[in-house]
Amino acid sequence: MARDLAGGAGGGRYPGQPGASPGTLRIPLPAPVGTRPGAARAVCRPAAHRLRGAAGATRRQGARLVAAAQAPWHRAPAGPPPGPADMNRLLPAGLLRLAQPYPWVVPLLALLGVLASMAEGLGIGLLIPVLDTVLGATPATSAAGPLAGYLAAAVDWIPADYRLPLLGGMIFLLIAVKTVLLISHARVAAWVNGRVAHDQRVLVASSLLESDYAYVSRLDQGQVISLFEQQSERAGEAMSLLCTLLATVSTVLVFTVLLALLSWQLTLVVAAVVLPVSLFVRTMTRRSRRLGEALVQTWAGLSTRILELVTSLRTVRLFGAEQAEVERLAAASNATRRAALRTGFAISMTQPLVELFYIPVFLAVLAVALRLGIGLPVLFAFLALLYRLQSPLKRLDHVRVELAAYAVTLRDLARLLDEAAARPAPSGSRPAPPLRAQVAFEQVSFRYTGGAAVPALDGVSLQIRRGEVVALVGASGSGKSTLVNLLCRLYEPERGRILVDGQPLAELDVASWRQRLAFAGQDSDLMAGTVRENITLGCPEATPDQIDQALRLASASDFVSALPGGLDAEVGPRGSNLSGGQRQRIALARAFIRQPELLILDEATSAVDNVTEAEIQLAIEALAGRTTILLIAHRLGTLRMAGRVIVLEAGRVAEQGTPAELLAADGLLARQHALE
Repeated sequence: MARDLAGGAGGGRYPGQPGASPGTLRIPLPAPVGTRPGAARAVCRPAAHRLRGAAGATRRQGARLVAAAQAPWHRAPAGPPPGPADMNRLLPAGLLRLAQPYPWVVPLLALLGVLASMAEGLGIGLLIPVLDTVLGATPATSAAGPLAGYLAAAVDWIPADYRLPLLGGMIFLLIAVKTVLLISHARVAAWVNGRVAHDQRVLVASSLLESDYAYVSRLDQGQVISLFEQQSERAGEAMSLLCTLLATVSTVLVFTVLLALLSWQLTLVVAAVVLPVSLFVRTMTRRSRRLGEALVQTWAGLSTRILELVTSLRTVRLFGAEQAEVERLAAASNATRRAALRTGFAISMTQPLVELFYIPVFLAVLAVALRLGIGLPVLFAFLALLYRLQSPLKRLDHVRVELAAYAVTLRDLARLLDEAAARPAPSGSRPAPPLRAQVAFEQVSFRYTGGAAVPALDGVSLQIRRGEVVALVGASGSGKSTLVNLLCRLYEPERGRILVDGQPLAELDVASWRQRLAFAGQDSDLMAGTVRENITLGCPEATPDQIDQALRLASASDFVSALPGGLDAEVGPRGSNLSGGQRQRIALARAFIRQPELLILDEATSAVDNVTEAEIQLAIEALAGRTTILLIAHRLGTLRMAGRVIVLEAGRVAEQGTPAELLAADGLLARQHALE
């Protein structure tokens, strides 16, 4: 359960975490022991920034990203995995979704591509009057198109003595303009590549943090990591390929028009020979798409293996399974390597094969030109344009095949964003008022998704009164964690309801409700960062004095001051630089600094020594009466702090009463402690 509630259930979180709210709700900091209720200065409030802002996107850009993620035409189809026809539809739709936050990109890139192609094509076309000048005028034939005449008329005003130098200068200027335009195109494309990859990472993070926790908790972690790391980056690469595709299509269209204007007969010959090449490319595209799907699946499997290895190092070593884990990781890595090799080979083999197929094009053009009697200047310009067209055509075929391998990436990203958008975190609309009387569970039942035969909670009814210290006791699987998860609205009851001062919890705004809660547990997960950042996770505006007081309440001042750097010491990933007891005390300080109205402690002192535990218990007892405290505990010393104990068994309330009453009776709690 501590993992479910890591970092506290409160709302003032790091940017973008569940419960963050753009509004402001003032939460009082802990007052010194003995201070009258309400005397502490209220300074805690949720951070005003969101994950998108922290990631570098402006609020306006964030809105565009959300709109793009929710666009109806990006959504992956429900039901069975999409076939080739669905993939053909999803690929352009997915690319449009990536580009939608930046509507100026596609027109700009297309314009730059057209202008660059026109500049190069006209530069090549000017070779006709250059050759006419060098070789002498040649009579036009019926097979020559109008372009030769237009160009001859356009340069006829230039004196013969200056024609060659001026034409050479014009050709150089046009090629220079083309170079500048292509550099601009490459710069915009590189910007779009990085921006789109960034957008996808932000959108995935936002979707995970704002969707229903029950849905998120069922996602495969390896696949999620793959979406963050590989697939978001591949989405940027797909957008880069789209930029290349736009430039290439522009070049092909412009050059094709110029070829037709030079000689429509030769252009028809080229088209007839190129058709079989297109059929070959379509075959390679389908194969590349299948290989791309296999590559995405192997990446997800490798990410899962890496995640399990990194998070289970201690267990692997204790059970002597190092070699087995290395072999499992090697097998997953090898599967990814083989899939990447097959995909890369399918993509790379396309270009050399297409080059081989284009050789007959030149031979056919030469044969038809000689038969039609087309002059050398026009033929030379036509062949020069055709030669320059060969590279864009090959690139077009290559990009089509390569983009097909990205279709699965775009589908998986779209599917996650769509499913997350369809499952928003449940929340009411009414702000949660201060707790006045009690929190009540009325016949609450809950069963985890997956069809568990026995419900986690079955008709639970209980009350937690304001200012009361209630201990929740039960064997593993009795429903304690589930009850706390429902109380924090990580899950919703299947039946029954939870009331806060008579108001249904489901009708209250979840962010404002969580701002009145705090949590500390036996497996308190710390965030990578400093001690200070972890303590102020739910109260980013806390002052140094308030941090010091929270540390004293958690009996953490001495060990924190002894750390290299003190409050600025790095705790490491999940607090790996600290001992279990130190992590628990940091988590307690993180909860105390908020002084919530409802404090939830799940075996929060299980890893500390007896002396430290006694000091922390004194601090908790001092909060009683001003703060409602829910303890999940097994130690008798901790239970004696409670005014009332609720014992759960198999998802039901088995007994409840004061610790003395239950221990004196021959009930479940008494038998449990008799065995200890």
